[in-house]
Amino acid sequence: MKRVSVKKISLIFIIVCIILLILDYINLPNLMGFNMSNINWNFFMGMINIIIVIVLYLITFITLDQRTVQREDNKNEISILLMKHCYQECIEYAELLDQKVVEKYIVPKMDFNSTDNTIINNLRNAPFINETIIMDLVKDGQVETKHIEEYLKIKGRYQSYITMRITFYDNEQYYQPVEYDLYNLINNEVDNLDQ
Repeated sequence: MKRVSVKKISLIFIIVCIILLILDYINLPNLMGFNMSNINWNFFMGMINIIIVIVLYLITFITLDQRTVQREDNKNEISILLMKHCYQECIEYAELLDQKVVEKYIVPKMDFNSTDNTIINNLRNAPFINETIIMDLVKDGQVETKHIEEYLKIKGRYQSYITMRITFYDNEQYYQPVEYDLYNLINNEVDNLDQ
């Protein structure tokens, strides 16, 4: 229900109460010839109490339902925003790794004989710092399966690209196809997220 319906219900209830109060004040039923002493006032007051409880319940339920829907919408928007931000960072890091930067600043600092390459690991994981939040939203059902599948594909492709870019920095035939594939995956998924 919409917020307008809560206002309408409240307004109708207030108007009915005011009309009953006015009718009681001017004693209209006695003027019309009705014997008011035959009315069971305890039953009448009980009915009014029940109606008040039902109206308050409806107002509370509708308000809480609206807040829940709004909260779920916000979670969905946040998940899309986080994934878009991640993809944008993937592109920025990929563009940062031009030939000059890789040859002059990264490769000289690399120990290709070591299994622990901090530079590569940092570059591979940098765009995915919000992954725990995204995964929490996945568990909460805010991210569709197709979007998380694409997210994981993009993450894998990006990490492959970083490894290939640094390892085969002097041979673009190895890293360039991975780069093109990465850009295509990101552009397609951003378009899907916008729909």
